[in-house]
Amino acid sequence: MRRFFAAALTLLLGSTPLLCVENAAAQGTTDVKSAGAAAEEAPSLLTYAFVAAPTADSAVVSLINGEKPIKGELRYRPQGTEPWMSVPVELAPTTQDKLRGGVQNVRLDGLKPGTRYEYELREGDQAVPGGSGSFMTQRVTADPFRFIAMTDAHVNPANPERSPVLRVSADTAMRYRPDFVFHLGDNIQTVGSTHGGPAAEENHPNIFYIYYRQMLGQLQSQAGQFILNGNWEGENGWHPEPNRSWARNARMTFAPAPNSATYPEGGSKNEDYYAFTWGDALFIGLNATGYNAVNHEHTRGPGSGSDWTLGKDQFEWLEKTLAESKAKWKFLFIHHAVGGNAGDDVNTRYGRGGGRAAHIGEQAKVHELMRKYGVEAFFYAHDHVFTDMDVDGIHYICTGSVGAPWKFTTAETGYENYIPDSGFTVVDIDGDKATVRYVRPDNNNPLGKELYSVTLKPANTK
Repeated sequence: MRRFFAAALTLLLGSTPLLCVENAAAQGTTDVKSAGAAAEEAPSLLTYAFVAAPTADSAVVSLINGEKPIKGELRYRPQGTEPWMSVPVELAPTTQDKLRGGVQNVRLDGLKPGTRYEYELREGDQAVPGGSGSFMTQRVTADPFRFIAMTDAHVNPANPERSPVLRVSADTAMRYRPDFVFHLGDNIQTVGSTHGGPAAEENHPNIFYIYYRQMLGQLQSQAGQFILNGNWEGENGWHPEPNRSWARNARMTFAPAPNSATYPEGGSKNEDYYAFTWGDALFIGLNATGYNAVNHEHTRGPGSGSDWTLGKDQFEWLEKTLAESKAKWKFLFIHHAVGGNAGDDVNTRYGRGGGRAAHIGEQAKVHELMRKYGVEAFFYAHDHVFTDMDVDGIHYICTGSVGAPWKFTTAETGYENYIPDSGFTVVDIDGDKATVRYVRPDNNNPLGKELYSVTLKPANTK
């Protein structure tokens, strides 16, 4: 295992240009030199910039440097206008012994709400390749907008065959020009321990998140990214705290998310649950696994389908956030339901089943909150398929997968109707209509192929 990760670090941090590494992984090969032979210019960054936590007046741009130090500026402006604003940026190299040494999460302030900004990392009079992009700031008026939900990439350098699915899905999703993207967990996958177990070594999560960033390609630089945990990130509540801290620190470094102070709705200081209002819609991101002391490891954990929990603090915060919101639309996002009711006992204990678990354990309490406060949809992941189940007027929507090789069937999930194809979920909000589509990448169409569509109405108009 140590020998493998030494090789993985060489692949991630070697002298090969960023785009060569990305192209090699996207093609399912480790021959990064031949994959990048046509590259005309080698970017100095290790991966494209990553936009996080866009508010009405600020945003964070995460930069991961390569081997050479950079001293320059990150400049930004409303798209297509002058003049530029800028903040100084000084990036140390990323090295084998300091994987977080070249990361800087740069905060851009003084922004206008509901505005698309462009940004560019420059050193002297040269743009740094990989350091430019654009993003939308938080909308404060009820304008039409689009967001995307994608999940279960399960990537790590040990399984490069999964990377092309994520890359093709991310590239297709980017062409939809969403305001933002939710990543619903199992974005990375720990290795070297038990099924869904903790990180085996301190540096592993750093490697996994760098790799995830490389495989996301330009999508991460063109829209705000909202990261949530699944059960494979190494932060489950039953994992040892030292190992959890390795994973948590890596996530907050390489894939920053809102914290308790980012938005008025608050959340967790550890950036693992949060909420925000965008236009006339409330978005709540939850942590399904981080506050469970009982082990729910697949086939081995003693946990049951009815003893999953958000924990006291997260549940009370959820209730308060829903109660105080005046938004027309309300959506929840989580890796899996706070309960299980699947096709068999093992998968029930593991938290599968989505809407089938609406009246099981703590999910029953969450479901009643959603009914009371008018939640239209509960977006989740975990089962690696797309399905839409209406329970008491609330749509439980499993958002597919963008890399996981396992496609669970009725025997595991209990679902009678589902789509196994890899893909992502697109949602368009426009007045009193929310259109939810499931899209798979397609070689013959840059926007992929639509496999499912449903139109939702606000809870107060049903």
